[in-house]
Amino acid sequence: MTAHLVAMAAALGAWWMLAVSVPVLVVMALVTCWQRHIALVVLLTFTAVGTRGAAAVDALDPPEAGSFSGWVTLLDDPRPVGTVGVVATVRHERKRLTAVAHGATAARLDDALAGERLLLSGRIAPVDPQDAFAHWRHIVGRLTVGSVEGREPGSPVSRFANTVRRTLVDGAGTLSRSDRAIFLGMVIGDDRGQTAVVADDFRAAGLGHLLVVSGQNVAFVLAVVAPLAGRFRPAFRALWLFAALLLFAVITRFEPSVLRAVAMAGAGIGASVMGTPIDGKRALSWAVAGLLLIDPFLVHLVAFQLSVAATAGIVWWSARLADRFAGPAWLRVPMATTAAAQLAVSPVLLGLFGPLPLASLPANLLAGPISGAVMVWGCTGGLLAGVIGGIAAEIIHLPSKVMLWWIGSVASRAALGPQATLGAVSIVLLGGAALLAMSKVRLMTLVAGVIALLVALVALVSAPTLGAGEHRLTGESRAIVSDNGNLVLVLDNPPTRALVESLRVAGGGKPKLAIALDGDRSDAEAVLALTERFGEFPVAAPPMHRVPGGRTVQAGQTVDIDELTLRFERVEPRLEMSVRRGVGS
Repeated sequence: MTAHLVAMAAALGAWWMLAVSVPVLVVMALVTCWQRHIALVVLLTFTAVGTRGAAAVDALDPPEAGSFSGWVTLLDDPRPVGTVGVVATVRHERKRLTAVAHGATAARLDDALAGERLLLSGRIAPVDPQDAFAHWRHIVGRLTVGSVEGREPGSPVSRFANTVRRTLVDGAGTLSRSDRAIFLGMVIGDDRGQTAVVADDFRAAGLGHLLVVSGQNVAFVLAVVAPLAGRFRPAFRALWLFAALLLFAVITRFEPSVLRAVAMAGAGIGASVMGTPIDGKRALSWAVAGLLLIDPFLVHLVAFQLSVAATAGIVWWSARLADRFAGPAWLRVPMATTAAAQLAVSPVLLGLFGPLPLASLPANLLAGPISGAVMVWGCTGGLLAGVIGGIAAEIIHLPSKVMLWWIGSVASRAALGPQATLGAVSIVLLGGAALLAMSKVRLMTLVAGVIALLVALVALVSAPTLGAGEHRLTGESRAIVSDNGNLVLVLDNPPTRALVESLRVAGGGKPKLAIALDGDRSDAEAVLALTERFGEFPVAAPPMHRVPGGRTVQAGQTVDIDELTLRFERVEPRLEMSVRRGVGS
């Protein structure tokens, strides 16, 4: 119980950040060591974490706007932004900055990796004080990079970690673009290559967590390195395992889910060395308390909240649910694990992102076990493929292709199927069903199953569909649907990811016709993404357009789709059209 109370105190302290002076904190620590009462331990934790959080806020000293030239250290891998740009977090003189580059300068940063040092010049400015995303990541300034004048490989640890990452990436070169993005996400948490459609497919299936590194990856790493330390004394064995965990965290970029998993593993190893083994519940609590004491800002990061919530659901509920579910163990255990994690994260997801996909439970059951195999094979065969290369790499990755095809198919089927979702009421009902299922009365388990089935049926019946008429999607882009359900998609400079998601959430399917009003790069990217999801479809575009497969239309030209008559009134500089709805055919 002490561990759980300490973790809750740390979370509250990090959230409220009530500070006291250092002498007061020292006195509190001395009194706590003397009395050793649980209430004093909880109070000390709350105060210490709050004081550290307040100090971290005071340390956010934004730079003055002006010119910049100096060495910086990359804290993460540069990722694409916009059409021809990259963005990365860097450190300069203990200050974190967001570095943004475009054009040829971006090309010089594109292949850099975290830990490397760069000599940059450009313009620097403080971030918006209201920018919560930057604030909780300790970012105080924005650096617009004008030129890259030098580059160094970084520390020995960073060099080794980046060598491992580049070896995995080289070996994955035999995979298709989408498979490579999924593979690298599962193995090392690198999501930079994911297309808008791949990301949305996994979101629709509730499988987004598979594309980040988690405790499963950490468990496998420990399973590999632990036998190598089998003859060491306990203390040296612990140091060996701690070093492996630290290196793994460096390779996977200290993402919140990685920090949580590594801290849990570290707590378990430390407790075992001291002769007081702890279970997963206490390991999670001590990990949360320790991490928040190091960086109180973590409590404000959604990724950390979701990781902790999912793990808490698994360690507290999954075993009891598995005992009550009917069927063989190979089905009950993953079903219970998925249900426990989904129920635990649902309050966070509902509050931030709205209703949850109904497909998440079956999708996780189908794809979850295979994702573990991908991770295991990636850490072993994937590295070997990168070292050997050539035809051998293609052969080594044949199992990867099969497994990735299966996982990708599960995700894409969820995105193309009915977009049934679970709101707050449904989640409450399912939570009640879970409580009934954990009771020792068999009848209650049956009642729980009936409740879950009814909730699922109601969600399916209530799944959204695009009825006849005009529907706004994202920005000025819209969908026009005929009485027969044929879809005309009007593209007006849509953000690709937002368009793909909004069309799916609205229940829209393959367009009968897409109309690119500008025919520029954003329209082209949207068409390519929709083609990736639905296959080819006709696209109307203005003269001199940039849309692959688009057909140029003329002023006065009309297109009839069922009862809809689309007339292109003007074609330059962009399309202007009118829609007339006649008698249905």
